[in-house]
Amino acid sequence: MARHKLGLLIPSTNTVAEPEYYATVPASVSVHTGRMLVKDAQIGSDSSYLSLHEQMLEALEPTGQNLGTCEPDHVSFAMAASSFVGGVEGDAAVRDRVESAVGAPTTSAPGAFSAALELLGVTRIAVLSPFQPVIEAEVVRYFEETGVDVVTSHSFRPSRTTAIAEVGERVVRDALAGCTDPAIEALVQLGTNLRMATEARAAEWWLGKPVLHVNTVMAWHALRALGCTDWGAGMIPSLAEHTNKEGAQ
Repeated sequence: MARHKLGLLIPSTNTVAEPEYYATVPASVSVHTGRMLVKDAQIGSDSSYLSLHEQMLEALEPTGQNLGTCEPDHVSFAMAASSFVGGVEGDAAVRDRVESAVGAPTTSAPGAFSAALELLGVTRIAVLSPFQPVIEAEVVRYFEETGVDVVTSHSFRPSRTTAIAEVGERVVRDALAGCTDPAIEALVQLGTNLRMATEARAAEWWLGKPVLHVNTVMAWHALRALGCTDWGAGMIPSLAEHTNKEGAQ
């Protein structure tokens, strides 16, 4: 029987976050999903990605309230782009809205990455994402506000939200292989519908630095908040050694 219930708020077109969360959490944690309605899946321009952001804010409360009826102990807001818009203040505002709607403490992508980077002592990163330039700029803004330097960034830039999940393994590996600048202390992957968990775990070995995959990092952060000291097989090696002995971040 599960000891903890973890809520997961995702865009309705996302087909990757759920299986990657299932692979990361231990058997003692059950995952329960709310799907925020995507009315227009186009993301091929700055304006269309901002439209997606607005769609997610519109769907946040009704979906969150629905999810809250199962009384989760914690919730992950797995729409990374919307969490970064507005920098540190924007992320805090979105988390407040989720917590109010669901009735549970909330993990966001920015907060989870900040905790992981601080724990690993990392201040210089490369960012991989499916974002358009307007959202990439918001990502840089957030990290700069938290004292982290984005050395370089790469976007796969699919034209539709569903196409994020169709970015192939070879394309992902090529992007990872391009991040060899010695100034880069860790890689940060954003886009919860980008299938990269397996590649991230393997890349830590051949790159010799942390490769922080968004769904895994968010699950890790939520598990620490729940007081869990064990993980599923999908945990990133650089984070697996950090249990709640250090205290939840």
